[in-house]
Amino acid sequence: MIGASRIVVCADVLEGDHVSKPTIAMFGFIVEDMARSLAFYRKLGMEFPEGSDEREGLVIPIGGGLQMFWSTVFAAKNDPKWTPPSGGYRMLIEFFVEGHDAVDALYESLTSDGHPGHKPPCVTDFGAYMAMVDDPDGNTVLITAG
Repeated sequence: MIGASRIVVCADVLEGDHVSKPTIAMFGFIVEDMARSLAFYRKLGMEFPEGSDEREGLVIPIGGGLQMFWSTVFAAKNDPKWTPPSGGYRMLIEFFVEGHDAVDALYESLTSDGHPGHKPPCVTDFGAYMAMVDDPDGNTVLITAG
């Protein structure tokens, strides 16, 4: 499960008994409801193995040697001081889509499904066309015309 996948990823940067250099290998989401969270990310084009909705933990390779994980139990089992975050996002994940129309359509679809729109589609101060939607666990997701 999660632990086994992390060992494989970390082994890639081990030299003897130490890590040769810090390497981003994985990022993850601590979620309340696996099925609800994965349904949101499916709308963004991600695919998950059959039976994923019922798991406590899930690791998906996303390319470039990176992996993404979702867990309903990792924080509670491994960090006795963990408390759910509050007061806004602490990280952002960005998905590129094909053009302005795709940003508009995906924003409309996700907000129609009840996901809070954090910021409607707009042109940013640096010229990107994007929207922001909160996933079921309060993580803000950027949807950007790539």
